Amino acid sequence: MDGQRISQAIILAGGLGARLRAVLGDVPKPLAPVRGLPFIHYVLRWLELNGIERVIGCTGHLADQMEAGFCSYEGELKMTFLREESPLGTGGALYRALRHADRGCVLALNGDTYFPADLALFQQQAARLGGPFAIALRRVPDTSRYGAVELDGGRILAMNEKARVGPGLVNAGLYLLPDDLWETTPMPAVFSWEMDLMQPMAPKLGAAGVILDAPFLDIGTPESYREAEHVLPIMSRITGTGSHR
Repeated sequence: MDGQRISQAIILAGGLGARLRAVLGDVPKPLAPVRGLPFIHYVLRWLELNGIERVIGCTGHLADQMEAGFCSYEGELKMTFLREESPLGTGGALYRALRHADRGCVLALNGDTYFPADLALFQQQAARLGGPFAIALRRVPDTSRYGAVELDGGRILAMNEKARVGPGLVNAGLYLLPDDLWETTPMPAVFSWEMDLMQPMAPKLGAAGVILDAPFLDIGTPESYREAEHVLPIMSRITGTGSHR
């Protein structure tokens, strides 16, 4: 991983959001309203405050609505959209976006999670550890919901889909990737980023794991979405990424 300041991010925002459909109807999950703002605007605000200048949005389901929601953000981010005509999986969408990224390191994340970590610290630690790419990790009191990550000397040893009850490290869903990863680690056109690449290959490739301290929110379920209405504004104030309005 090079030491050049990261300025571009890929956001995966093409999923169906089936678990929230009963709550949101035909509103894409990243556009779920939270205190009068689309959820994704909190994410974009954090990215911009951390030096990101360009965002590549990977869209698919309800793409017109999704892209309009991104573009309604009142910031200075330059936005590019790559729309799936047929499902590529999270990995296929991400690799396609890497082909359209500018040269250099790229941040990748999901559009339905909020983990406002210090990106400069993430990049500094990743550069110190080296490796083909870096994964942000966070400590949780119970890894059984997420699957535990085993770490040794900053290297990923294992990414377990299911883990025993208890404290440990989990994947925070932030990745620092070289723009040529799709060339150095070839994969099929359609694949799952987590299941087909991360879990089986991150340990073999010597990927770096960086532990970051930041609050985390995933709005993937009706329960967590209801929680966002109360928690997200507090998280944003604590991390200095509150509403830009």
